[in-house]
Amino acid sequence: MIRSYELNEGGLRTVSEGDWRTYQVNYIYGSEETIIKELTNQYHIQINEIVNYDDEVAADVIRNKDSQQFVFLSFLLPELNRDFHLDNLVNTVIIFILENKLILVSRRRIDTLVDLLNDVSIHSTKNFGFEISLTIMTVMFRLMSDELRTLKDDIDKLEASIAKSGPVKPVFTDLLRLQKFMITLSSTYTTNKKIIDFFKQCLNDSELSNKDTDKTISRLYDLISSMNRMISSYSTYLDNIESMINNMSSYQLNAIMKTLTEFSIVLTIPAIIFGLWGINVHVPFEKSSYGLLFVIGISIVLASITWIWLRRKKYF
Repeated sequence: MIRSYELNEGGLRTVSEGDWRTYQVNYIYGSEETIIKELTNQYHIQINEIVNYDDEVAADVIRNKDSQQFVFLSFLLPELNRDFHLDNLVNTVIIFILENKLILVSRRRIDTLVDLLNDVSIHSTKNFGFEISLTIMTVMFRLMSDELRTLKDDIDKLEASIAKSGPVKPVFTDLLRLQKFMITLSSTYTTNKKIIDFFKQCLNDSELSNKDTDKTISRLYDLISSMNRMISSYSTYLDNIESMINNMSSYQLNAIMKTLTEFSIVLTIPAIIFGLWGINVHVPFEKSSYGLLFVIGISIVLASITWIWLRRKKYF
């Protein structure tokens, strides 16, 4: 799919007709192989390969075949609410910033990005590409931060589930899911910082840097640092939970084995007695009509004495 926009009174207006090449802003997502191939040939960038990156970013200042200079960059957007597969947890966002055009590409549609383009404010039409790109990164990084905070609720639920049910199968499934999220987030946040460094340098080289942009860039650095600290603390806490679950599982297994062993000891006594009375020699009570009851009674008494002794020794 492709959504096209044109500049309109300090913002963007969505257009649905006409040639997308004539509009200032285009957002391409999904299976648009024809447009992707055209962009690849025009700008000599393997867009399909970069869109499928889930662990690396790209950034460069390039000249196309018409000797027109443009800025190319991509960053990673974690999407934690998709599924358990690691290759579906990250959506790569590609940005082309030309002199009078902005092109955005992603593998899947990002609703937040669509809403942002519909409502974005533009202060300078001359450098609208850099301005919109900085706004996009600011909003996307805030989205990452908000999603990261939702993990705290998931961790709290996991802890409550452990306290209520112990280390059962659903607990291990939730723990595995959260650990996958941590792996994804820890790599994407560190990688995305490279894009902020590159974008800051582009603003300085283009003499577009000012107090507002510097303040925005500084807030992005602070946000990334905050997210990295949260990831570190969440990961450490999950490691502790995993250790606790392993200890609880070992304790439960030991308790089960201890109980089975103690029952085996208690039941061994009747088995020995019944075995002795079953041998082919003269034994007490063999001619008594109540002999069977005597043997059973002796077995019960001795087993009970053994059970009481084990109980007093706190083996039960």
